[in-house]
Order: sequence, then C-alpha cells, then structure tokens
Amino acid sequence: MADSQWLPRIAADLCNGCGECIQQCPTGALGWQNGKAALVQPDRCTYSANCERVCPVGAIDLPYLIVKSLGATQYDHH
Repeated sequence: MADSQWLPRIAADLCNGCGECIQQCPTGALGWQNGKAALVQPDRCTYSANCERVCPVGAIDLPYLIVKSLGATQYDHH
C-alpha cells in the first residue's frame, strides 16, 4: 500500500500488548515497539483487516472509504 492515509492505526494507550494482531498479520507488517503492537513495515500492509478483527481491546482502527452509489436515472424521451 502506497498511501499512508489507509494504513492501520494502533492506539498505544489502548493496546494491551497481547500480540494477537502481530500473529494474525499475513504479511509481517505489524511488530513490537516498546512492548506494544505497531505498524513496523508499512510497505508490507495489504489491508487484510485481520488485525482489526482480532484485537480484543479495539486498539486498531482501519480507515475505510465509503462510496455511496446514487444509481443512474433513466429518462424515457418519446
């Protein structure tokens, strides 16, 4: 992932250091920093969202882009 605005954010004040997210990260993007989980290899992140799902304390936030489809309107011209 090239754009850092879409990378996982880990709140160090909420992280309890269980390491579950680090174990579940399929690319090794997460690692340890001062006894807490951290995004240590941001270029490896593929946005699997495993880390957010397994965090027992909700310390990981993944930003999502919400796109609203307005649907096409067809006009019947006689």
